Amino acid sequence: MNITVLGTGYVGIVSAAVLADFGHNIWGLDIDPKRVENLKKGKSPIYEPGLEELLQKGLENQKLQFTTDYGQALEKTDIIFICVGTPQAESGEVELKYVYSAIEQIAKNLQNPSLIVLKSTVPPGIHLKLKEIMDQNTKVSYEFASTPEFLREGTAVSDTFNPDRIIIGTESEKAQNTLLEIHKGLPGKRLCTDIISAQMIKYASNSFLACKISFANAIARICDLLGANVLDVMQGIGMDNRIGEKFLSPGLGFGGSCFPKDIKGLYFLSKQAGYDFKLLDEVSEINDSQVAYYLTKTEKIIGNFADKNITILGLAFKPDTDDMRESRTIPLVNELLEKGAKITAYDPIATETAKVVFGDKIIYAKDKFEAIRDCDILILATDWNEFKNMDLVKIKQLMKGNIFVDGRNLYNPKDLKQFGFVYVGIGRI
Repeated sequence: MNITVLGTGYVGIVSAAVLADFGHNIWGLDIDPKRVENLKKGKSPIYEPGLEELLQKGLENQKLQFTTDYGQALEKTDIIFICVGTPQAESGEVELKYVYSAIEQIAKNLQNPSLIVLKSTVPPGIHLKLKEIMDQNTKVSYEFASTPEFLREGTAVSDTFNPDRIIIGTESEKAQNTLLEIHKGLPGKRLCTDIISAQMIKYASNSFLACKISFANAIARICDLLGANVLDVMQGIGMDNRIGEKFLSPGLGFGGSCFPKDIKGLYFLSKQAGYDFKLLDEVSEINDSQVAYYLTKTEKIIGNFADKNITILGLAFKPDTDDMRESRTIPLVNELLEKGAKITAYDPIATETAKVVFGDKIIYAKDKFEAIRDCDILILATDWNEFKNMDLVKIKQLMKGNIFVDGRNLYNPKDLKQFGFVYVGIGRI
């Protein structure tokens, strides 16, 4: 099929590369000329394992092309995937100017009857407003549909090839069959529903997973008070197949482009519809206060952070990505700086992204050992693989102090104490 992917951000570029690998003819369209030029050379705008190889393959077999020209991208298209950004106001309301602009340009440049598929996370029912824009600007027939994405950063390519479910929201059997055909051959369960329900599934899924994380963090705080081991508690809970073990890992909390945004988005939508979803408010409050909780525990040991040399290992919001959107290291760094600390940080991939966020407020190390040298306090903030089994003898020798703040609960407190560290975790005995 001839497919246009509109927007080459995280969702768009992965979708375009994978669809090309399926054998479809793909035009990737973006309004950023520099990004498009880099994509034509096979350079990905994001770090994602396996993505650049997939881009190169698509370009080499001429299944994948990029442009800034709507007319060129839509000349022969049958299906258009909308993957533009949908940033969010503090209230939770989604900013839809990029979606509106894209739809208006589609309407003005559309030449063939097309299926317009919303992959961007948008308020359920927004397609009704988008129909008005289309009808004002085109006489070409079209139809809307929705296939929300559930990609995890760091495993997005793998997730696209191996989804656990495919949600298809349409208004006609023809559109439904078209999207079933596009996803033919992929594993995972299929759920065909209406467009509004499909979009609601995305918000509800991410909000529920965030609930699990904040629940685990709340239980961890209670474990601190009672002297229980939260990892054993979470393991015991996860053994119940009605609950499952995933997303029950206590630590500094969640970040990224989806969970914080979708919680606020669903809360805003719910209130607009007439329901005060207070549970989501509490989920956000627990997450937002996790960094302060860790720092307060540490201050009880050291007194204060003024003039302390702090090493932070990990800056991205999760491993295997350079994404720092809503990363817990942002409030972590900011609060430490306010308290007078001096910070050196290391991340395997996200250093350049971090420089945009923090500028010269912190020092960036080339490796973990350089970062750790002569520090008073070590904070493990992102659970990259290279931080999971570190040489504790070498680390202790390099450090000036002995405070080990385990922001991801990766280490056994008893093991660290044997090496002379003072351990700061959450819910650990």
